[in-house]
Amino acid sequence: MHRFITMTITLVLLGLLCTSNQSSAGSGEAMFESLKCGACHKPDQKAAAIPLKEIAKAYQDQANLVTYFKGESPMIIESTKVGMMKGQLKNLAALPDEDKKALADYILSFK
Repeated sequence: MHRFITMTITLVLLGLLCTSNQSSAGSGEAMFESLKCGACHKPDQKAAAIPLKEIAKAYQDQANLVTYFKGESPMIIESTKVGMMKGQLKNLAALPDEDKKALADYILSFK
């Protein structure tokens, strides 16, 4: 009986973690769309900017990407279009940290 209860609690906690990660990625996707990031950044093709897969590969984890969004670290990937991102980076820096994390999670989902 004790084993059954422990297993049930474990499954419930795993379910909550999965739901939390999905909602974070979902809200990150909505933010990506509302900020019009997709106008330039495509999943795996170079359009007007660096593809999301390349960004995810370069930044590797949420902390690195959020630090960049805050304006606390330089761009890791060289781009000739960095000037176009200056206004967007100001918008990103002004977002609450939770929004930055959700956006980072969405971008990193393209690894």
